[in-house]
Amino acid sequence: MIFGRGLDATNSAKKPQEYASMISLFKKEVVRRLAYDLKLTGQCAMQVIYSKDKKKIAKVEHLPIETLRAEKLSENDKEVQAYYYHPDWINIKPSDKPQRIPSFGLSETPKPIEILYIKPYKSGMYYYSTPDYQGGLQYAELEEEVSNYHLNNILNGLAPSMLINFNNGTPDEEKQTLIENKIKAKFQGSSNAGKFILAFNDNKESQADITPVQLSDAHNQYQFLSEEAQKKIMISHRVVSPMLLGVKDSTGLGNNADELKTASTLMDNTVIRPFQELLIDAFDKVLAFNDISLHLYFKTLQPLEFTDLENVKDQETREEETGVKMSKM
Repeated sequence: MIFGRGLDATNSAKKPQEYASMISLFKKEVVRRLAYDLKLTGQCAMQVIYSKDKKKIAKVEHLPIETLRAEKLSENDKEVQAYYYHPDWINIKPSDKPQRIPSFGLSETPKPIEILYIKPYKSGMYYYSTPDYQGGLQYAELEEEVSNYHLNNILNGLAPSMLINFNNGTPDEEKQTLIENKIKAKFQGSSNAGKFILAFNDNKESQADITPVQLSDAHNQYQFLSEEAQKKIMISHRVVSPMLLGVKDSTGLGNNADELKTASTLMDNTVIRPFQELLIDAFDKVLAFNDISLHLYFKTLQPLEFTDLENVKDQETREEETGVKMSKM
């Protein structure tokens, strides 16, 4: 939804040469990847590649955000001066030398390649940003563990949880801890649901006493966890209505069409457009260096019937809202 149907400009007909330069600079696949990174990681970055005489920006390329690390700020710096590039930071070797790439617009003389790092302002965070859905990460993990538990429970025979009693004396504290840790490692966690226990005993009298612990109203508890996780994940992504994702619940804003229209318009205005504006502001900086001035916008995926044009008078705003070029109207 952030990328929509691509980048466009309302004054493209008035400035065809500048519009052609913009299309050449910001290719669809580059913009699509930037939008994806911005939503997924809360930030994105692009390489700004200058012409040989460094008077124009010749090319813009997407740079995977996981390949960059910010240079530490000095006492007098207010902005990150450069970023270091390495294709695999997890497996970096002491002998590797990450490439230092200056930040866009901070050098007196432009370098051949610079990094334009795009992120929203986050209080107390100077180098990086967090994704907007950060509050739902634990619920995403909860959903994963619930589904993992059910899958492994079925694969392992639907065995219940157990209370294990050892009736052959009380070992010292160190041995108790050792036994407890071994049992935890083998049977605890959603991936171990339903595993059987194999015990070897000297005789029947010294056997381990295993008592099933039945979870009361278990199906309702799992149902609650699943539904709660689903709601919290959608809230963290600021999905204003489950119907936008094809989920129908008991609450609604009238009939389905009205709810979809209201929810879609609200989400577009409060969630999608702030992401788009962040990208457009960055694109404007690149275009300004090339002396290009265009009124950029992303062509929306909103159905035309969801767009309220009653109070829209000027043609440029109408085009921006609908994505329909003025020449076609």
